[in-house]
Amino acid sequence: MTHVDKEYPVHILLVEDEPDLRDTMRYNLKRHGYVVTDVGNGQQALAVLHGVGADNGAIDVVVSDVMMPVLDGIGMARAMRADPRTRELPLMFLTAKGDAADRLEGFRVGADDYLTKPFDLEELLARVQVQARRAQVARKMRQLMPVERTAAHTGDLYAKVAEWEQRFPSLAAIRQDEIVGASPRTLALLREILVRAPGKDPVLIVGETGTGKTGVAEALHRLGSRADKPFRVVNCAELAAADQAITAGKLFGFGKGSGLTNVSKDGQPGLLEDVDGGTLFFDEIHRLPMDAQAMLLLPIEGRPFHPAVGKGNPRIVDIKFLFATNVDLKAESVANRFPMDLYQRLAQSQIKVPALPERKDDILVLAEHFLDECKEEFDLQQASFAPSLQRNLVERRYSGNIRELRHLVREIARRAAFELDTMLSLDHLPDSAGDDGVAPVPVFQAPPSMAAPAPLMSPPSLPASSGPAVAAAHDSQRPLPAGTDDDGNGFWNEIEMDELVALRKHRFRIADAERELGLSSKSRTLTNHLRGLCFKALAHSMDGERANIVAAAKLVVGREDEALLDRTIERVQSYLEMVEKHVVAHTTDLLFNNLPRDYRKHVERAIEATRAASRR
Repeated sequence: MTHVDKEYPVHILLVEDEPDLRDTMRYNLKRHGYVVTDVGNGQQALAVLHGVGADNGAIDVVVSDVMMPVLDGIGMARAMRADPRTRELPLMFLTAKGDAADRLEGFRVGADDYLTKPFDLEELLARVQVQARRAQVARKMRQLMPVERTAAHTGDLYAKVAEWEQRFPSLAAIRQDEIVGASPRTLALLREILVRAPGKDPVLIVGETGTGKTGVAEALHRLGSRADKPFRVVNCAELAAADQAITAGKLFGFGKGSGLTNVSKDGQPGLLEDVDGGTLFFDEIHRLPMDAQAMLLLPIEGRPFHPAVGKGNPRIVDIKFLFATNVDLKAESVANRFPMDLYQRLAQSQIKVPALPERKDDILVLAEHFLDECKEEFDLQQASFAPSLQRNLVERRYSGNIRELRHLVREIARRAAFELDTMLSLDHLPDSAGDDGVAPVPVFQAPPSMAAPAPLMSPPSLPASSGPAVAAAHDSQRPLPAGTDDDGNGFWNEIEMDELVALRKHRFRIADAERELGLSSKSRTLTNHLRGLCFKALAHSMDGERANIVAAAKLVVGREDEALLDRTIERVQSYLEMVEKHVVAHTTDLLFNNLPRDYRKHVERAIEATRAASRR
């Protein structure tokens, strides 16, 4: 299910003149939690935006066709951007016109996004989700202004956060990279951090493994008066494996005459002295040797301590002590595994970090954050989550909390990058993530009232283009080559058929197909062959300068499989866009890198068609 604010769902104005397509889109947007008002042209849309006919509150996002009677999308966009009431309203165009000039015109008049028909429903929902998040942020900002009035009269936690950000300038950055999310539990956590960041009192951070305790510690340091002083992390699990004398010496220092190898006879300062004036974070404090735990009470209370090994003068340090644990320290102290006096000192100032199931509303926000972290690394700048995957991420169980979610998103992104996919879907879930008890539901359903809904994939009356060079014609009934059956036998040679059989069997997961064929993943042989196969299918589908992307994809997929066909259409489309990019940059030689010789002529044909189209 699409992640929307349940209390204040996003209200979409859908502007589309084709009734069947409009009904289908309206039904599916509502299924995913949106409130939808739909109209048939730009004039009707402007009337709704000005308060006529919208019974469900103010519009948050506009999704509009471009070519419409009475008033088209371009005219509507101009009117929206000229009106202060709608100037900042998110607007996404859906159009059968897909060449660069049309897209440029759409963006010039103020469109925020542009999706070319025919489109996959999952891509539409993912794009709408981006604009919905923007609308939700804008709405909350409107609710927060003016801060003094809203916070004082409503006690709204969101308003208080805005006030906090004014008082603590670094808080906004922390919410972007440390404490991500806006659920009530997360905002309450922020409040506790702000309360306990000032002053010298130690703080005990309690939470399950993977909940983000280190992030809380870093936020406490950045929001306190020691932000410009050292911040050091002590991994107590590592110290637990060392000799107790060495461990204590590393923390409290070595005095004169320690007699230890690699330690000066005059002594050596410990970590406490090195961090004097700053913040020291003990992660997994319950793992620290008990003798060292007991010795910590002295510096915590500002009392003098002596070197742990050897002789020396007493020392006093000024440090903000932070501790984290995932165990019950009270039970540990009762069992004599943790000093009772240290526990009593730490128990006075605790922060409980909620587990991920307690902040379920933050899951998709966190997933987007983790995807943004790895987009550049995996070359997935345009990547987004399919709605079916969003639902899966929200409903699955995370025994490892946020850490597990981060690892899962990275693995999904890694697999999508390998498959050259920008739409992250259920197909990219690792096999080990399959046993989570989550049963995926179909993303697309026809409205019950529609006996034969108009498919979003290929409305026959809506021609579309991949760009100035090659158009995605919607007559997907172009016959296969003579002597070819539905699977493409007769068109592909024997080697190609072997590769396609393996690819189809594994739903075009290249790594699995490579294993079956005995190919090395390092050589990327099958990836390069698949690129050639797609260009060969495109060459057959070409009529002059135009190519039928749907027919080419069907030839590659070889059977009726809507989900697989949609993915292959996207793959073929990306290959054509790659041709356009290299033609414009005069770098077409790069298109032949690692491409088998048999497929060069098909790429050359695509290049010629692109150049011919650009000369028109």
